[in-house]
Amino acid sequence: MNKMSHRHFFENGQCRCGYRHGDPAAGAEQAVGQAVEEALLHGLFPDPVQRRTLLKAVGAATVLGALSSLLPLDTLKAIAQERKPLEKLKLNVGFLPITCAAPLIYGEHLGQYAKEGLEVTLQKIAGINLIRDKMINGELDVSQQVMPVALTMTAGLGGTTQSIKVLTICNQNGNSLVLANKHKDNRDPSKWKGFAFAVPFEQSHQAMQLRNYLAAHGLDPDKDATYRVIPPTEYVSSLRVGSIDGFFGGEPGGQRAVYEGAGFIHAISRDLWDGHPCCSVTAAESWIKQHPNTFMAFYRAIIAASLHVSDKKNRAGMAKALSQPQYLNAPEIVVEQVITGRYADGLGAIKVAENRVDYQPFPHYSAAVWLMTQLRRWNILKEDVDYKKLAQQVMLATDAEKIMRGMGANPPAAQFGKEIILGKEFDSSKPEEYLKTVRKPA
Repeated sequence: MNKMSHRHFFENGQCRCGYRHGDPAAGAEQAVGQAVEEALLHGLFPDPVQRRTLLKAVGAATVLGALSSLLPLDTLKAIAQERKPLEKLKLNVGFLPITCAAPLIYGEHLGQYAKEGLEVTLQKIAGINLIRDKMINGELDVSQQVMPVALTMTAGLGGTTQSIKVLTICNQNGNSLVLANKHKDNRDPSKWKGFAFAVPFEQSHQAMQLRNYLAAHGLDPDKDATYRVIPPTEYVSSLRVGSIDGFFGGEPGGQRAVYEGAGFIHAISRDLWDGHPCCSVTAAESWIKQHPNTFMAFYRAIIAASLHVSDKKNRAGMAKALSQPQYLNAPEIVVEQVITGRYADGLGAIKVAENRVDYQPFPHYSAAVWLMTQLRRWNILKEDVDYKKLAQQVMLATDAEKIMRGMGANPPAAQFGKEIILGKEFDSSKPEEYLKTVRKPA
C-alpha cells in the first residue's frame, strides 16, 4: 500500500476511495478523461458518503461499466468536456518566424482558435533560446519548440528539468544545408575541415543532423568543425559578412540566402532524412493539468489547422499569408519556393522537390528516439536514459491519433518504427544496439 502525495491510498492499483487514478506519465487526453469520469460519478452520486460506500464496495470501473452499457463512456466524456467551461480563454502562444510555424499561424488565419472559444495572441519570438526560456518562465501557455527541446527539457539536459509534452509536430523537412558562395567549388563534405556552421540551438535536430552528415563523410564533428548558435533571422546576414561558412536551419533562411545572393543550397533536409520533424507544438504538463479543457480545445484547433495546411489543395495563397510582416516578414517569392518545392538552388539550377516542407501533425516516437540517441552519441547527453520511455512520455502520439481520427484523418499507429537517415535504417525499438555501433568514446 502506497501513500501518494495527493493523499490517495492505493491497494492493487486502486485507491481506497474506489477510483483507479492515472499514471502521471499517461497521455493528456487520458488525464482529462479520468477527470471527466470523476465528475460524472460526483454528478450521479452527489452524496459523498453514499458515493464512497458504493465505490468501495464495487469500484469505479464497475459503476462506469454499467453506465457504458446505457451510453458509451466515450460519448459521456465528450458531452461532459464540451459542456465544461474553459479554464482560461486568453492564451499566449509563441512561434518562430519560419515556415514551420504555418499550423500555428493558420490556426489564427482560419479562425480555428476562435471556433474553440479561445482568444489566442501569437507572439513572434526570434530565437530558440528565447522561446525556450519564455516557456520555462511561464510567459507562454503553448509554444513552438524545435525538436527535440521538449525531450531534453523533460530529461533535464541543460540544467532545467520540466515535464513538457509534444502535442503535434509542426512540420516535416523544411530545412536546408547552405554554404557561402565562396565554397561553390568545394561541394565535397570531406573537405570541409575547419568550417564554422550556424545552427539554431546546440541540442536542435539541425545540429544533430549536421553532425551525423559530417561524420558520414569522414569528419570528426567535434574536432573538424565549429558551431555557432544564431537565430534563424540572422543566418543570411552572418553568411554575407563571412562570420560563418554555412548553416543548417529552417526555411525560409536557405531560400532567402539564394534570393539575396549570399549563398547556395548544398542540400535540402528532405534529401538527408525524408520526413524528419523540425518543430513541435508544446505545453508544460503542469499547465495541461491546470487547464485540461482549455488544453483540449487548443489541441483540437491546432490539429485542425495542421490537417488544413498539410493538404496540398490548400497551399494556394499560403505563401502570401505566411510572408506578412507579423509572421515571417519575408518576400513572398522566397516563401513560395519553399511551400511549392520548386526552387532555385543558387548554383544556376531550378529544382523540384515534392514535400520540401510538409505539415503532418502526428508525433512519431521513432524520430524522438533517434534525436536523443544522437545527443548521447556526441556526449551532449552525459548519461543514458530510457529512450523509448522518454519518447512515450513526451510525444502525445496516442492522443494525437484519437483526435486526428475524430477529424476524419488516417494517422499512423503509435509505435516504435524505423527511419531511413542518410540511406541507413534506424530501428527505434533498439536504441541501445544502435548506440553500440556509433557511440563516440567519452
